[in-house]
Amino acid sequence: MDNENGKFGIIIKKDYFIGVKFGYALLMTAYIMLQNKLSFFDSAEIFIVSAVCAAVMSLYEILNKKLFLLVSEWLAVTAGIFFFSSGFIMLLPVVISDTITRFNMPLYSLLSSLVCIIFTDDKYMMIVLCLLTSVIYYQHYGLITSYRKSNEDYEQQELQLKNSIDINSEKFKNEIKRTNLYYENMMLQDKARLSQELHDKLGHRVNGSIYQLEACRLIISSDPEKSEEILKRVIDSLRTGMDDIRALLRKERPDSKRVTLLQLTSLCNDCREQYGITANLSVTGESDRIDEKSWRIILDNCCEAVTNSLKYSSCDRIDIEISVLNKLLRCCISDNGKGCDSITDGMGLQGMKQRIASVGGIINIDGTSGFTINMLIPIE
Repeated sequence: MDNENGKFGIIIKKDYFIGVKFGYALLMTAYIMLQNKLSFFDSAEIFIVSAVCAAVMSLYEILNKKLFLLVSEWLAVTAGIFFFSSGFIMLLPVVISDTITRFNMPLYSLLSSLVCIIFTDDKYMMIVLCLLTSVIYYQHYGLITSYRKSNEDYEQQELQLKNSIDINSEKFKNEIKRTNLYYENMMLQDKARLSQELHDKLGHRVNGSIYQLEACRLIISSDPEKSEEILKRVIDSLRTGMDDIRALLRKERPDSKRVTLLQLTSLCNDCREQYGITANLSVTGESDRIDEKSWRIILDNCCEAVTNSLKYSSCDRIDIEISVLNKLLRCCISDNGKGCDSITDGMGLQGMKQRIASVGGIINIDGTSGFTINMLIPIE
């Protein structure tokens, strides 16, 4: 029921002028009949002619054949004046006003309907009608129509902006995917290199140890001393191999700080190159104190925040600031866009809050001046 009322309200707002003209014609009909004190038959004729005039005037606002209907208005009102009652001249200001608006004459020309006062005895009534008609037409064609056109232009611009935002968002997502593929490829290359080094450094050592153990098994009964010597060499070789493995793993272990900063730098570069947005990254304090999990949270939340800025803020500048304080890590992502008075948590913002909450941190989101996200994470 509420939906139907809403649709009915939209129709009234859109086509109210039709009702105004139709009601105006009916009121003038009543006025003509009361002034002339006509018989029932004459009253019926006048009512029919007035209804025809009202219908033509209303159809003028609905149908596209404006010129044909305008001529019909003139003929209907003129016929009413000459063949039925001079009171039909009360409808003449509407016909004159329709003529002025049809040929896009200046709106001050609406006052030309005052010429009708020379054709009637009730001059004061005609002056009031002419002025009232001029005001109604000026309101509709000068104010409301202009407002509607401006509103339609704004809606069109908003639609174009949304399309542009969607296109840029899609480009940004594709760029992120491309960047992720690049880093995944780097990781695969590192894995391949690590496997090769393990094979080169440890393969020969392990194989040699296996051969020696096989030999040891054959002579362990006949030559225990020789077997013990072989076992000692195998143990030393395997111990050395374990040391090599530990050293290699320590060497090849990825530096979370370096990887995160590299990805954030790439993110800023993409903003500049792909979207023409100035994006800056700054890191202050002892960044080595930030653990791997915190770096991962910073990276994920920064990517989400930058995506939202590109999609919604219409900004031309994004700043990412990472500061290591005494016992807190502070990360701030801000833009100079249009901001937002009311912030609704979507999946992206909820994900950011959950990641921060998982490490006992605090997140604050402010949209009053641009869009700013502040994150505080405790560190040892």
